[in-house]
Amino acid sequence: MHDRDPYTPTGSYYECLDCQYRTRGADHLANCPECGGTVRNLAVARE
Repeated sequence: MHDRDPYTPTGSYYECLDCQYRTRGADHLANCPECGGTVRNLAVARE
């Protein structure tokens, strides 16, 4: 169990769709701080 997903329902985690960089942010991120790619909020349910 070395690579655990850091997601918690009380935190806002964002993941870059291009480089998979993850960060926790208080404000909505429009772009990845690492590569400038599109980010998604991991707290939003996916179907």
